[in-house]
Amino acid sequence: MENNGTPSVENRAWHPMEYAHVFLWLVKDMCWAQGWKLAGTLMVVPTIIVAFIITWLQRKQPVTLVHNVAISIWITSNSVWMLAEFYKKEELLKPVSTAGFALGLLVLGIQYLKLLTVRKQKSP
Repeated sequence: MENNGTPSVENRAWHPMEYAHVFLWLVKDMCWAQGWKLAGTLMVVPTIIVAFIITWLQRKQPVTLVHNVAISIWITSNSVWMLAEFYKKEELLKPVSTAGFALGLLVLGIQYLKLLTVRKQKSP
C-alpha cells in the first residue's frame, strides 16, 4: 500500500482476474447484443462469480472494496436486465435491474461523500 492509501503495483497480483472479468463481461454482452439466449444466460454465472471474487479479494482496501461492490451490483443488475429481455420479463425484472443500478450509485455516492468530508476536515 502506498502512503496515500491507494494499492501499490506490487499488491495487485490479482489483476489478471480483473482482466478475465472484463473478458467475461464483454462475452456476456456480445451474446446479449447478438440475441444468443443460451450462451448469454450461461455467461451470467461466471461473470457474477468473478466480480464477487474480486470484491472479496479487495475487501481490505476500503476505496477499492466500495468500487468493486458497485461493480458487482452493476454486473448483477446488467445480467437481470439481459435476462428480462431474453425471456420477455421486462415488466417484472427491469424495475429490479433499475433498483440495482440505483443501489450501486448510492454505494459510490456515500463513499465519495465520505472522502470529501475527510478531505475537507484535513484541509486547513
